Amino acid sequence: MEPVAVDLGPLRRSAGLRDILTYERICGIPPHRRFLTILVAVLLFAAAMLFGLWFLGRSDILAVSPILAVFVIGYTVLAAVGFLWWAVGLSRRVKVAAFAWRNGWAYADALERTRRPGAPFARVVHGRERAVVACDDERMPFELGMHHSVSRGDQRATIQRPFAFIELPLPSPVPHIVLANRKRSVIPTLGLGRGAARMDLEGDFARTFRLIVPEGYQQDALYIFTPDLMARVLDLGSGAEIELVSDRLYAYLPGSTRFDRADTMAAAVTLAEEFHRRFAARTAQYRDDNAGEIAARAGVAVGLRGQRLGGSGISVVAVAGTAAVLLLSAGLTAFTLFGGDLLTSIFG
Repeated sequence: MEPVAVDLGPLRRSAGLRDILTYERICGIPPHRRFLTILVAVLLFAAAMLFGLWFLGRSDILAVSPILAVFVIGYTVLAAVGFLWWAVGLSRRVKVAAFAWRNGWAYADALERTRRPGAPFARVVHGRERAVVACDDERMPFELGMHHSVSRGDQRATIQRPFAFIELPLPSPVPHIVLANRKRSVIPTLGLGRGAARMDLEGDFARTFRLIVPEGYQQDALYIFTPDLMARVLDLGSGAEIELVSDRLYAYLPGSTRFDRADTMAAAVTLAEEFHRRFAARTAQYRDDNAGEIAARAGVAVGLRGQRLGGSGISVVAVAGTAAVLLLSAGLTAFTLFGGDLLTSIFG
């Protein structure tokens, strides 16, 4: 099989204004969300704020209430910083899109409510994916992008940190297995796999990864995650977490992953090609001996116990943040109720 060759040229140059306007037209971005519209809105807002500051100065109101000047200047700076942050994100997506189109791959600026079987996708009510690239090359069929969880209205949603993902198809369904990263958690795994087995790998792999496997499927996991495959996982994705669910493989990367950089995208393509080839070889002939005779006759590839890990996963950062807020609230409440008496007793 010929090696995979991709054109990384679009990722090695900056996106200009013409590239941005072309991108917005091709992707069908609404006029009110386009670059020039938002730029004009920000400039008009800044001009209005500066005029208001000049008017307040002439009216001598600032001499009485100088805090108004702080608000006016603060809102102006906030609008400028927000626009720069949004514009940088837009220019990065423009580069990723140019790369995908140059190589004949599909691209989507945003996907709403995608139904991917991975655990971090299923735990949110409303998910949004940005800068999604899809390649149908048989040597490395994959999709990659950035995932954000969004809460709207009165919907009950679980907010989690953004993360990058690479999705690969598998030749046959396999048990639900998560290769969790001990050093750098990417997706929420606290509480994931209640009642499941947690397996420590041998050698150096144990310092970086841990397998979460449905009870009774430990040998199946070791059959798939062989030492030679784990060596390539460590080389290509030491900062990643991997999930096998149904007939899909997911490699999860930190939210700071920059697919708009040539070296990052080259590494992602290499990871997709290597993982597709190696995991396909380990899972093509997989059969679940625990599924039972009836399930086997019905064509069920994986038994019920192995199809899904229990629990939905909780973010450690979210737990720590919630605990900090509760402790701070309790401290403020206690000081409000008893602080006066405490200070009196200390200082007389």
